[in-house]
This record gives sequence, structure tokens and C-alpha cells, in this order.
Amino acid sequence: MSTVFRPDFRTPHDTPLRIPASHASAPITAEDTQDYFTEVAVDYSAWSPSYNMHFGFWRAGLNPLRREGMLVEMNRVVGRALQLGQARPGSAAQRRCVIDLGCGAGATARTLVGDHESLYAITVTNVAVQNRIAAKLDAAAGVTDRMAHIEADYTRTGLPAAQADGAWAVESACYAGGTSKADFIREAARLLRPGARLAVVDGFLLRRSPGRLAGWLHRLWADSWAVPTLAVREDFIAALHEHGFDDVEVKSLRWRVAPSALHIPVLATRFTLAELWKARGRLSPWRRKHIVASYCALALGTFWRDFDYCMVTARRRAD
Repeated sequence: MSTVFRPDFRTPHDTPLRIPASHASAPITAEDTQDYFTEVAVDYSAWSPSYNMHFGFWRAGLNPLRREGMLVEMNRVVGRALQLGQARPGSAAQRRCVIDLGCGAGATARTLVGDHESLYAITVTNVAVQNRIAAKLDAAAGVTDRMAHIEADYTRTGLPAAQADGAWAVESACYAGGTSKADFIREAARLLRPGARLAVVDGFLLRRSPGRLAGWLHRLWADSWAVPTLAVREDFIAALHEHGFDDVEVKSLRWRVAPSALHIPVLATRFTLAELWKARGRLSPWRRKHIVASYCALALGTFWRDFDYCMVTARRRAD
């Protein structure tokens, strides 16, 4: 996941969420997000030793009690959604570039590069410590020569246009501003070759005015994980069409991620008790919030009218 610029820029689709005033809080800034990920960087290893900083994808044949297998499967689901096995017409089959927008420590890219010898990956994050962790994990996986980690804002990467054969954001697009995430989508469209695909896996709000309890829970979760706001699904889809994408498809993964989400209560409780013991009852504010958000994520998933966890895929139009 990455830090993006502040959520002040709005498109017509970036409609403010109508949250009761009593639930309002100060807007999350880019500095907040950087501070959060810097402070809790090592904590994510409790969820996944390989730093898969997302929920897992369960399918038949996977043991729901083994979290890491489901986390890696989510990476492969993203790879299949990008249709990386289908060579781009006129392209050199032996070398393709993919981009992870908001990579965390690069786990998804490492999985895909490990699975496809023709791939090389560029990952983008604004959090320096994540790139340092990624470099060590790349070396251990033997993929250093096909991974490049850049420290940049994923809405303004500075990378050349129309060169990527695929791009994705796994639980990172939510860190862009506004309810449509138009700044993120615009940069993804700029980076992708015509015909290349974008895959976004994330939580989405299903309506701009969530119920009172759901709205409060969303705000508590978002503030605790330094997220400006989740995207509103219809705004996100409209922005994809507006910024050069077609063949947009939305799949709910609610039940696919549920087995990994159910790991949260035991893991979070065990982690909290262990860290409180080591720190003699004193945890920094962001580490406390990180724990709160873990419980909130599970609770938020029960509000089916207001929230869903989806994969959204789209193809970059030729024009």
C-alpha cells in the first residue's frame, strides 16, 4: 500500500460522503499515511511472514486454516485477471512489464514474477521502509534481477507512459483521495499500454450515505488505518470509463476472503497481548489504531447493504 496526495482534489464523481457530524474527524493526510505504514511496518509480518498485506482468496483445495496459502492465492488471482498468459499482439513474448501501484513490500509482484519468467515488475510506494523490506525478500526469493522498487506517489509516478502490460492495486487504491479515486485511475490509464488490464482488489462502499452505524464504523476503520475514505463503487466505475477504460467487470469476493478474515480475532488478540507485554502496556498511537482497525475490518464486512469487498478489472482503451 502507498501514500498518495491529500484528498482535496475532486472530480464530479468525488461526492463527499454524508457522515453525521458527530462521527466526523479530521481528514487523513499523506503524512498520516506515511507515518502509519512506517510505524507499523514490522507488525504486518505477524499477518504474513512474506508481507502479503491483504486478505486471502479461498478456493476448493486450499486449507482455510492456513492463511499464507490463501494470501498467495489472492496474488495469483490478480495475475490471472491481468491475463498475463495471453501475449499482447506484436509484443516480445519473452519480456513484459507489470506495475504494482501501492505495493506494500512487493509481495504480489514477487509471486507473479516467480510464476512467470517473462515478467519483470515495478512497484510503487511512498514508504521507504517498505522498499527496504521488499529488497531483502526479493533476494531471498531469487528475483532481485526482475524487481524494481521506486519510492513515489502512485498518482504521479514519473514513469513513462503506455509501457506497462498490466497494473494492479491490492488494498491500496483506497489510499487515493475522493470517492472515485480518479487521481489513481488517471495515472493507471497513463501507464498502461492500449489493451492492457488493470485489476483493483479492495473494499468498496455501496452507497454514499451509509447507515449511521456503518458510517461510524467506516470512519473509525479508515482513521485507524490512515485511509481517507473507501471508494464508492459506482463512482469508481464511472471514473474508469471517464479515464479511458472499458470492459469493466466487478466481482464480489466477500465469501472468498471470509475464511482469511476469520483469522483476525485470534491473531489480533494474540498479537495485542504479546506486544503489550513486550512494551509493558505502552503502544504508540498508530500501533494501537492498527489493532483497532483489524477488528473493525471484520465488523465492517457484516454490513452487506453498505460495504463489499470486490475485484474490479478493466481494459485500457486504444484511444
